Amino acid sequence: MRTSLLLLAVALAPLMPENVRAADREVLKAELVRTEAEFFQHALEHGFSPGLRAYMADDAFIANSLVLGRDAQEARMKADAGKARPNVIRWKPLRADVADSGDLGYTWGVAESGPTKDGPFKPYGIYVIIWKRQADGKWKFVYDAATILTAEAVERFLREKFPEAATPGPSATKK
Repeated sequence: MRTSLLLLAVALAPLMPENVRAADREVLKAELVRTEAEFFQHALEHGFSPGLRAYMADDAFIANSLVLGRDAQEARMKADAGKARPNVIRWKPLRADVADSGDLGYTWGVAESGPTKDGPFKPYGIYVIIWKRQADGKWKFVYDAATILTAEAVERFLREKFPEAATPGPSATKK
């Protein structure tokens, strides 16, 4: 009986009112933002490169370092082993959305760097991540890139476009 009801619900899903599907998209967007927060926390605790590898799809592309795929990221991690990273990177999404299909989404926001995980942090760029929902339901990113800017340019952008993020500002807050 449950299988029949499930099949009926799947068959009728395209006929659902838009507001019901919109609610589902909101749930998926919240899930995506939560996944990105977990990604950030993992990178903070284990290092940026291991964080990337943990949250990237097998065929992901990291534009700023020209890394294509998890195997390439693994090789880069091994090559960088023992090298100290000069700064800790953290990021904060300003926007997120998910396709109507529920299998693709994106986040973009401000990236910051600081000497330690406690900061102080200074904005240095805007990033975008494209996410794909995997067969197991988890989100993994398939594209990651950042535009490197001056801290002043990022802060001006935030003040003008996202005043709620600029006051007190992501660079003034500590995690």
